[in-house]
Amino acid sequence: MPEMNEKERNEKQMTEVRKTPLGIERKFDRFGDWLDDSWALRKANPLLNRYPKILTFLTWMMRLAVGCVFIVSGLSKGIDPWGTYYKTMEYLEVMHIPIVEWGNTVLVLSFILFSVEFIIGVSLAFGCFRKASPIMAALFMLVMLPLTLWIAISDPVADCGCFGDFLVISNWSTFIKNCLISLAVIWLLKFNAKVKSLISPYLQWIAAVAMAAYIVLVGYVGYWQQPMIDFRPYKVGSRLLSQDGESEYIPHYEFIYEKDGEFKRIGEDDDIPDEAEGWRFVRREEKEFTKNPDAALAEAADTPDFRIWSEDGEEDVTEMLCGFDRQLILFVPDINSLSMATSWKINRLYDMAKSQDTEFFAVVAGSPDAIEEWRDLSSGQYPIYTAEDTSIKELVRGNPALVSLEDGTIKWKSALSALRLNEEDDDASNEIATYPIGKSMSGEEALTDISLIFASVLAFLILISTLRYRWSVSPLLSGGVDAKKNEEEDCKTPES
Repeated sequence: MPEMNEKERNEKQMTEVRKTPLGIERKFDRFGDWLDDSWALRKANPLLNRYPKILTFLTWMMRLAVGCVFIVSGLSKGIDPWGTYYKTMEYLEVMHIPIVEWGNTVLVLSFILFSVEFIIGVSLAFGCFRKASPIMAALFMLVMLPLTLWIAISDPVADCGCFGDFLVISNWSTFIKNCLISLAVIWLLKFNAKVKSLISPYLQWIAAVAMAAYIVLVGYVGYWQQPMIDFRPYKVGSRLLSQDGESEYIPHYEFIYEKDGEFKRIGEDDDIPDEAEGWRFVRREEKEFTKNPDAALAEAADTPDFRIWSEDGEEDVTEMLCGFDRQLILFVPDINSLSMATSWKINRLYDMAKSQDTEFFAVVAGSPDAIEEWRDLSSGQYPIYTAEDTSIKELVRGNPALVSLEDGTIKWKSALSALRLNEEDDDASNEIATYPIGKSMSGEEALTDISLIFASVLAFLILISTLRYRWSVSPLLSGGVDAKKNEEEDCKTPES
């Protein structure tokens, strides 16, 4: 058989690159051919062919615009994986999808969602995987665009959660944003493969590993301990329980009553159902806060005061709990899903707090029956109070989680899973520590440190790629091909 010439080898290589198990790339290639016949490209192609630098400039602008949106969206979700999980569960609820047994599955899907989103964004911003990254972005937008249109029209949720708690925008603004992103993605589907990447295709797998390691580490710390950056109102150093004067904000509630499986929502000004008729109080839900015109606070707070209620949910006990210098509060946003495996750890914390003259109590979201059942099963001796689940989730992440207070000011927050306790009962061992990848990894400084390491890896790959194009650094990096010739082939061959 005669040996193939160089042209035939290049054509064979291009054909092999476009083969995928599902033929996805061929479908998008046909979409690109269809774009060539569109009115807009028929008008623009002569100009782009005559001035290729315009094509390069516009493509890089599209890469950076779409990439930055995906990066910010994925990173803000990854910093707060519990928030992503809660928002995903909210979507499933409004779609009437059964979620009782989906807890761990939804959590895994949340990690996959923000990890893929972040990797797509970084790949686009640096020009990596020139065919695969715009295809992945297009598939992503094929789901998100109709979803956000439905959200904008039906308004089933307050906000889409695209950027977590970092940036909250209206549902219609989200849909318009996604329309603009989709237009940019269409451009990239057609032209992205024609513009070189900053990182050589031979090194892009290293970049992909670095992207995945970075976002998974950020998400793991946010899940295991607390988000590295707290976008919520109750940050470390802020006051949780106000002791002086009246609250600057007045909470408003709805009361949930149940009778024979039927639930009724009662407003503050509505008549309470008669318990003699079989109606039973279930819970209180916090709806909104309004400014208190009579409040005279020594220190005006920027956020609503956290309110704590008695076990039956009928009495506000917040002021009563403000009289302690040091407090360790256990927060449980969902007592029904609380594992019995945590009961020893909680009881041990209670004993440690007593030995350190620290007030310890639990604040849970749940019905009186669920609280009584937990107290019986866990043999807990600590007081239990109640609060709204949305308020608890806004304060601290994890189920359960801990907040340490001194004079009403938050000193630290942690999920219970990140705490390491000594099993001995002597006073010398009564110190609360965290696992190595716990509190030591939380905080803005830790995020800055690992972000600098990640950026350094990408910068190193860009430097090596630049040297590879200019000089033949080594057979390993240059692939045994002359650097100038390899550069030309890289421009012609739309490798992913």
